[in-house]
Amino acid sequence: MALSSSLAALDQAKVNRFHLLVTFLSGMGVFLEGYDFTNIGAALVFLVPYYHLTPLATSWLAVSTYLGTIVGALAAGYLADRFGRRHLYMWDIVAYAFFGFLSAVSFNAPMLFLARVGLGAGIGADQALSFTIIGEFSPRKARGRLNASTMILWGVGAFSSFLISYLLLPIAGQNTWRVVFFLSVVPALLVLIGRRALPETPRWLLNQGLVSEAQMAMEHTLAGTTSSAPKQTRTVVAPTKGPRPRLADLFRDPTQRRRTLYVLAMWGLVTVSTYGLSFFAPVVFKALGYTAHKALLGGVFVGFCATVGAILMTLTIDHWGRKILATAGFAIMAIIIGIIGAIGKGIAFPILLTCFSLFQLIAFWGPAAAVVVVAPEMFPTRLRSLGVGLGSAAGRVGAIIGILMLPNLLAAFGLSITMFAFCGVSAIAFILMLVLGIESKGTSLEDFTEPSSTKQIPEGAIAPV
Repeated sequence: MALSSSLAALDQAKVNRFHLLVTFLSGMGVFLEGYDFTNIGAALVFLVPYYHLTPLATSWLAVSTYLGTIVGALAAGYLADRFGRRHLYMWDIVAYAFFGFLSAVSFNAPMLFLARVGLGAGIGADQALSFTIIGEFSPRKARGRLNASTMILWGVGAFSSFLISYLLLPIAGQNTWRVVFFLSVVPALLVLIGRRALPETPRWLLNQGLVSEAQMAMEHTLAGTTSSAPKQTRTVVAPTKGPRPRLADLFRDPTQRRRTLYVLAMWGLVTVSTYGLSFFAPVVFKALGYTAHKALLGGVFVGFCATVGAILMTLTIDHWGRKILATAGFAIMAIIIGIIGAIGKGIAFPILLTCFSLFQLIAFWGPAAAVVVVAPEMFPTRLRSLGVGLGSAAGRVGAIIGILMLPNLLAAFGLSITMFAFCGVSAIAFILMLVLGIESKGTSLEDFTEPSSTKQIPEGAIAPV
């Protein structure tokens, strides 16, 4: 029996309570990511005067989380393909909670920088794992909307970060950032408790030759339960001694190379714009002379629109497809940013806020949410976490570029040139989506990523469930 047919029951299943639980627990990791990736944008409004930060120190603090994310995503991606997803899926949340607490109690800028790097490592690891785990458990016809739905929680996290900062400002004053940082620790610990009940993914277990464990994981998945596994009655097959996952494997042949470049282009370029513009909207508003209250209010609207965009993505991606949403999204993003550039510095606050909010909505109805669906669909099981981790790392590099581009271009050339530069990034991404894009809507992961797989599972080893 071929590997793909062994997993047919998973692909053809109806969405049940187990699928929803896995999606929620992964989505809460995405919520925490959205919360902490954006709260630094709001926090810098307070941190610059609080620590008397120089422009250089401000830039390093702004990108600290993203630096950690690159390391965490690549390391966890490799380790999860080599040793399994489940244990890393819990330990990354432990790291997140620990460094989130250190961020809140930091007594100087260097300590805060190191804490945010550690926090980023936890976030990066979770990115490599969460989208992979949802993809490997999900039925093929629901895989898109389940993974895309996590980005709703990303938007909620971003929205909450800005809203809490805005509401706490009259109460906590200059210490608002400490409270905002600390509030992420509690949901992280609750997520850890929930994740302990989840099994390893059947696809990874089968790929390792652990047929009996895969059978039990499939039974839990299809029964919609996470209760303790029954005593084993089948012989466990020793793990296969196949080659270790390597980054070079992601570029090993023309088909896989195109798929990898597709993910890297989408994830890397969408974050240049979304992190450089939308998530640092308060910094832009503040640089244009608006008050801290108006700057934070702008962030609230932008975060809310990310949530709306992710909802629209969830409702449409399994019907319209991944490529069309990503391609059209980049095109519309380029037009919106071009409009801001054409109007220039004299743009009124309501118009600027509307454009930023619409940009964010389209970004999350397009490539910002589509990429978390596309990424796990482009790699075979033995390379899936590593591929998603590499894509996530590319996204963090894009975020760093966007964050550093924004203040420097704004200070040197003004609003119009800055917006035209970001417009160009989205235009380039649009072209790359046309050239590299591959539609994976409704496909089986095995049939799509391993069409020539010769890996066999013993006949009858995976019994019908």
